[in-house]
Amino acid sequence: MDSRLNDRYQRLVSEHMNSSERLSAGLKALPDKISSFASTQAAWRFYQNESVSLSKLQEPLTVAAHQGILAHCMNFALCVHDWSRLSYKHANKPDTYAITHDTDIGYDLQTSLIISDQTGQPLAPVAQRLVSSEGSFATYQEANPQAIVQNHLDEVSDCIQFLGGQGFAKPLVHLIDREGDSIGHLRRWEATGSHWLVRVKDNPKVDYQAKPMACKAVAQELAFSKTREVRYQGQTYWQWVAETDVTLTRPAKPSQKKSKKPAVPGIPVAARLVVSRVLSD
Repeated sequence: MDSRLNDRYQRLVSEHMNSSERLSAGLKALPDKISSFASTQAAWRFYQNESVSLSKLQEPLTVAAHQGILAHCMNFALCVHDWSRLSYKHANKPDTYAITHDTDIGYDLQTSLIISDQTGQPLAPVAQRLVSSEGSFATYQEANPQAIVQNHLDEVSDCIQFLGGQGFAKPLVHLIDREGDSIGHLRRWEATGSHWLVRVKDNPKVDYQAKPMACKAVAQELAFSKTREVRYQGQTYWQWVAETDVTLTRPAKPSQKKSKKPAVPGIPVAARLVVSRVLSD
């Protein structure tokens, strides 16, 4: 970017900083002679500039992630991947689309956030992808949107592969909620040497001590250790944790709309099942 765009970028960052309302997001005019409407117009011109791409906007955040990992991570950098629906039903946004059904109108936003393995504090977002009716826009792809919108886990698998080549000082551990419990994608991540931690469903079977068992059945076989006090709904409880080696051998069942899901066999995946319980005294 040229110097004028750099100056405008710095001003936009300042206009997004807000110390009085911690959870309030969005552009706010600075206390100077420029009006709020002028700030909005300037922001619009900045984002419409052909020299301003998503990958360019991401560069300072990636630098912040590198610096944050060096300063605040000991063994690993934790990378949380999650999705948000941005719901807009008013007519002045023509690129919204029906995400899941006809009345679920808006955009689909995926964010990958680096957090400290010591404190859990956020350090920097390292990737984002927005899906609209015009396609799929990501900070780690070319300026043109991807015409074919993939499912969430295929998209995040591309993101994981991209982040693996960014040369971060600590290995990344990719954290995904229960949507990540997909053996086909776990095999893909294993094949690239990625570290991952997913919240799993309790019914799918794993091989435990040479026997196929549901995860919830394995949990009943484990010895739990009392690890720490936690706060839950304003009360103090104890967290108990157990873990054991398991192997994932079940076939993958890729999502197929309006048709039977075919079973796709694959190589076994060695994993560690971690179970947490929160109990009162």
